[in-house]
Amino acid sequence: MNRRPLLHLHLLAHPESATARQLCVDLQQHFVAPPVSGGIRIPVFYTPANGDSLPPALDVEDGLSLDAAEHTLVVIVGDQRMVQTIREGTGTAWIEFAQRLRALTPLDQSPHHVLVIALDPAAFQLSPENLALSAFLDAQIDPLIAAKIRLTLVSFHIAARALQLLQDGKIAASAPNAMKAPVRLFFSHAKDDLDPNRQDDPVSQTRAALSELPVEAWYDAQKIGAGQKFADAIDAGIGDSSIVVAFQTDRFSERPWCRREVLDAKVMGAHVMLVNAVKTGEARSFPYSGNVPTVRWQYLDPAADARNVINRAVLEALRFTYNRAVLERAKTATDIVVASPPEALTLTQPALRTGAPTSVLYPDPPLGREELEVLAELRADCTFVTPLTRLAQTPRPPHVSRIAVSISESEDIARYGLSAAHFATLTDEVHLYLLLAGLKIVYGGGLTGGMASGSNFTLRLFDLVRSYSKLAESINAPPLRDAILNVAPWPLRLGYGDAEWCLFSDATGSIAKYDDGPRPLELAQTDEALFDHAGGVWKLPSDTALRRYAWARGLTLMREAITSLSQARLVVGGKLAKFSGVIPGVVEEAYLSLKSGGPLYLVGGFGGAARAVCDQLRGVVRPEFDESFSEKTVPDYSACKELYAKYAVPFVSMREIGAMMTAKGPGQIARALHNGLDDQENLELMQCKDAQRIFELLMQGMARL
Repeated sequence: MNRRPLLHLHLLAHPESATARQLCVDLQQHFVAPPVSGGIRIPVFYTPANGDSLPPALDVEDGLSLDAAEHTLVVIVGDQRMVQTIREGTGTAWIEFAQRLRALTPLDQSPHHVLVIALDPAAFQLSPENLALSAFLDAQIDPLIAAKIRLTLVSFHIAARALQLLQDGKIAASAPNAMKAPVRLFFSHAKDDLDPNRQDDPVSQTRAALSELPVEAWYDAQKIGAGQKFADAIDAGIGDSSIVVAFQTDRFSERPWCRREVLDAKVMGAHVMLVNAVKTGEARSFPYSGNVPTVRWQYLDPAADARNVINRAVLEALRFTYNRAVLERAKTATDIVVASPPEALTLTQPALRTGAPTSVLYPDPPLGREELEVLAELRADCTFVTPLTRLAQTPRPPHVSRIAVSISESEDIARYGLSAAHFATLTDEVHLYLLLAGLKIVYGGGLTGGMASGSNFTLRLFDLVRSYSKLAESINAPPLRDAILNVAPWPLRLGYGDAEWCLFSDATGSIAKYDDGPRPLELAQTDEALFDHAGGVWKLPSDTALRRYAWARGLTLMREAITSLSQARLVVGGKLAKFSGVIPGVVEEAYLSLKSGGPLYLVGGFGGAARAVCDQLRGVVRPEFDESFSEKTVPDYSACKELYAKYAVPFVSMREIGAMMTAKGPGQIARALHNGLDDQENLELMQCKDAQRIFELLMQGMARL
């Protein structure tokens, strides 16, 4: 199986251009949907933030590698700031970078492509052949409206080029200028609705909006030649289209050919999108027009409605094409791939008419149990699976039931072309995979903050369990009950109140179990003597040597407890500064696993402490593993060390941890990590940024323990 991702999307903006950076953020939301939402999920990367405002280095670790995926689409969002060459300008470097990328991605030949977006005329310097897409608008337009128009325009052209890469393997030489029909829409509509003189006619309005776009629309009135059978022509049009767009008006379901077109599309395995344009109602809705994405025609601004339909149709065509290609790469010998959620009509597709036992592989999210039961009654010899359900069913040794998850945000994530949104999506998805695989998650994070902030991963875990408990039932995974063991460290747990305790007594069933992190026995002082407790509220700073020592010991004891309670550990991210103890938490957790010999899975692609550990094990010496790092980073460090000596508690410094990792590392990483993966697989995991592949490697390793 080809392990390279199918498609990577790099959105590159100058770090000091607010408009360009915001456009990249908005584009990411178009192409990266939340886990198991059913939306498109293409890996997206930003400009690595190295503090120099330069473009990414090519073909180096943590840079931009075109061949890291089968197809790489690089979008350079250019403006005056990007091409500036004076006053610390880095324009020359960006212009040369764009030139080199174009040389590496010749049209008609390369599986990769470069698209330059010009936010102002100066950006055309990045594409002197006049191949840049103009995205600068009249200055008189309201900025919010301009941002929406620009986002729609750019996302459309990105989707169109991505589709062409996936369908044809390259971008045609005519594409950047003419962009001849990489997207083909089949319009299914009632003939009575086609009236160009009516301002509220969705079909005519959408046709008019297509006139200047690289889209070819199929209409039976225009495409059926003399002597050609109507039914044959319709089927040919559907088969040659990227997506069937059905305009569901008041009359649509009354017309036999409208119904026939939708039926034929589903039987042929084509993708269908429904434009809900019903005004007064239908006597009987067409039963086979469900189970498809829908867009509402608002009848307020016809031009805006039309643009919305076209943009959504192109994104849906890309999602369908991308899903099918991903599934084809993942299928087994007994799988039949369908690129949309299966329904009863799916069983009439030619590949499923034979009656032979088979498995149907379809995109996530999995269907609910009630739908699967209907399909099972119709075809008892078929199983219906998604990549997620198949991953969740990966076998593992029975003694591996709990995994410690060491995850927290890393300050340097932007250096790797990622953002906090990337990190939150990754952690949600990895946690979800672990939960649906039946693994209990042991976690020591605090319970303060909130889901909305995106940074408290303990609370995100609680919400994941609530949100996906029904999904677990659907795929016959173990019930998500007591799915989390939260070991709360002292002194942090002193500040917990009703809001925290109620999380462990959920009215709908227990989400998590709670355990006290041990209190250091050598600290004879009462909690009140160590910390302030005024007005019933605890204040728990680490602003003195004794308080920092207390925090360090409480955190260490909690981490030791978690290590003993779990059978494996996954490490991602982690702070390297502004931590409460004397050792970065993720570093200490990795060290405890290495020391105990328990299986340790290291993900370094998201930076932070986990990356520092990965580098040190690989023989890339990191300055953090030196006494000078601790002296500069940790307040009262020397005084804390003296307290360890005073209380006769063994102290392990960052220097000693680094030396141990160096001794265990290069050439024998697999032996050091005891995680069932070989050296090459561990190196892949250390650089991986894809949640599904991370989980695949994790389950693959655990299966070998």
